[in-house]
Amino acid sequence: MTSPWSKKSGLKLEKFSAEAPFHPQLQISQPEKGYRFSIDPLILSSHIHPKGNETVMDLGCGCGIIPLALAHRYPNLKITGIEIQEELYTFARRNILANGFEKNIQIFHDDIKHFKLIEDIRADIIVSNPPYKKLGTGRINPGTQKAVARHETDLDIDTLVECASRFIKDQGLLSIIFPFDRLSDLTLALSRYHFYPEFIRHVHFKAGMKARRVIVRSIKKGTRQCYLSPPLFIYTLENKFTEDYLSLFRT
Repeated sequence: MTSPWSKKSGLKLEKFSAEAPFHPQLQISQPEKGYRFSIDPLILSSHIHPKGNETVMDLGCGCGIIPLALAHRYPNLKITGIEIQEELYTFARRNILANGFEKNIQIFHDDIKHFKLIEDIRADIIVSNPPYKKLGTGRINPGTQKAVARHETDLDIDTLVECASRFIKDQGLLSIIFPFDRLSDLTLALSRYHFYPEFIRHVHFKAGMKARRVIVRSIKKGTRQCYLSPPLFIYTLENKFTEDYLSLFRT
């Protein structure tokens, strides 16, 4: 079975099928040839546990997968998504309307570096599945949409965290999924802008393989106590989804 983090990652369907292990009720359209989301935002969204009525922001929301997953599970949330790429923004708007979440989710076509808060209302929770490859590492995809989504061409991790610090309340929660081998880059950026990790979880393709992703939840101006969660394994040795992975998407 293909690794969820291989070059061929990304769902091939325009809509989730009934067999998909995540929110089969959602109808999700995305570009046929441009950037297509992987399982990273699905895993991240399943680790967001609001009380139910908070304000949430998704920085770089793509086609809207995280806002849609959260709105589906927590119908009282008020969610704002920001997406710099016009085509992905258009898909996000289409998906919100198709799923009937226009009262719960607002999407803005903007660069987060220049985005202005509405009435200076800061978020309780910020989530992001940011570009994960440093410039100068790996092959930059010739398609602009994929390049912006995967490489730090327009947004690096330090700038993303700096923006989050402006948009979030003190004691607010910032959750990010990022390559495990760049954990030091992430933690340095978090500390620079007064975010303190409270939860870390390593994500592995299979048992016996090194972690490929890490989920970090941090508190703005919070305590320095941190909980290391048991690792998440996506597949069993028999190439089936693990029970831990499947349980993430049960409501």
